[in-house]
Amino acid sequence: MDRLAQMLKELRVRKGWSQEDVARKVGVSLSTVQRWEKMGGRPTLLPRKELTKLFKDSGVTETR
Repeated sequence: MDRLAQMLKELRVRKGWSQEDVARKVGVSLSTVQRWEKMGGRPTLLPRKELTKLFKDSGVTETR
C-alpha cells in the first residue's frame, strides 16, 4: 500500500467513516475510493481538493 492509500484509509477509519461515506462527501463513486485505498489510482485535482477539505482538521495539506 502506498503512502496516499494508507493515509486515506487511516484518516477515514479515524473519523469512523465507511468508504461509501467518503465517496459521497467527495462526490465520487464507491469504486473510486476503493481504488484509491488499494493503490489502483490517484485522485484527480477536484477530488484531491475535496479530500483536503474533508480531512483539513487532521492536518492534511494538498500534495501533488
